[in-house]
Amino acid sequence: MRMLAAVLFLSLCSAPLSLGQKYRLSQSPENQNTADYTIKVHISATHFRTCALVGAYSTCRGGIYADATLNGKKVELFGTVDKKYVTLIVPGDYLARLMKEKPRDGGNAVLFQQYFVLLPDKSAWPCQITGFSE
Repeated sequence: MRMLAAVLFLSLCSAPLSLGQKYRLSQSPENQNTADYTIKVHISATHFRTCALVGAYSTCRGGIYADATLNGKKVELFGTVDKKYVTLIVPGDYLARLMKEKPRDGGNAVLFQQYFVLLPDKSAWPCQITGFSE
């Protein structure tokens, strides 16, 4: 009887976690609402690299690096790509939003902060900050 109660308790506790799951960096949300994207981004250049490594445990896969101005700060954005993103991520003005509601370290950590950049077809490109410049 105790085993059955424990199994029911664990299954009830894990159900809300699966329903409220956020997007991961490799996933891209479709048909986004433009009102949710409040951060202005200007991409000035893009670079495609066939083997882009980010982090200690990442695999070698293709990625786009974009030189961008994010809220007035010059940054380098990185995101993995598939064929549809290569033609959509071109220099120009875009809107973005933070992927997570609460940034790391109380909002002080900027490196590796994750964003969704809204593309012209209403899909979102998942990317993260990998560098700064002045």
